[in-house]
Amino acid sequence: MVHLILLFNVLLLGIVNCGVLPADKCKLEDSSCLIPAFQKSLPIFVSGIPEYGVEVLDIMNLDDVKFELAGLNFGLKEGTVKGMKHAVIDDVKWDTKNKKINVDFHADCSIKGHYTASGRVLILPITGDGQMKLKLKNIHIKLVLDYEIEKKDGKDHIKLSSFSYEYDVKDGAHFDLTNLFNGNKDLSDPMLKFLNENWKEITKEFGGPMIEESAKKIFKSLVAFFSKNAIADIAHV
Repeated sequence: MVHLILLFNVLLLGIVNCGVLPADKCKLEDSSCLIPAFQKSLPIFVSGIPEYGVEVLDIMNLDDVKFELAGLNFGLKEGTVKGMKHAVIDDVKWDTKNKKINVDFHADCSIKGHYTASGRVLILPITGDGQMKLKLKNIHIKLVLDYEIEKKDGKDHIKLSSFSYEYDVKDGAHFDLTNLFNGNKDLSDPMLKFLNENWKEITKEFGGPMIEESAKKIFKSLVAFFSKNAIADIAHV
């Protein structure tokens, strides 16, 4: 759910040798260099680099989320995401021929915020308006970025055009929602039990919109960064 989030790992390549983060300058298709460079740079990067258009990503403040999906109306305001600085980079592949960047990573994270919910979750009716805390254990993200090359001031720049992703929560999710059914414990306790017992199917069914909103926010930072830095300035080409 959430993450991912995210896109943030690809940004690391762009700043590993800009004097901002302490990592080696890599060739674009050298995965053996890119993976440790991303990992080493991650904690500093997610703290935010405003001069490059990079927002703080841990703790990340989410824009308001609202969606209707599979019979559920859900909203989240004042949402935050925590856990990115401890993500583990599993693989990085930069395909210069097909202009695609592939990043695989995994992490634990938590999401908090003020939620509203009405409708159905899988087979059960739900209604609520309160505080949500969601813990996700071992989320695996496979991210693909498509790009083109554009000339700016006589230099080649990366112009991102689109992104896609796959995600899988591997080791569990725990839902804690206050004021379900107006605080009726006879209804809210069974619902919380149902959510936590069926975490796998629920995160698969309803996680997409959360990830989409997070990804859009990070994608915006990514586009801004690459527009300010030529490829030759941030990598061996």
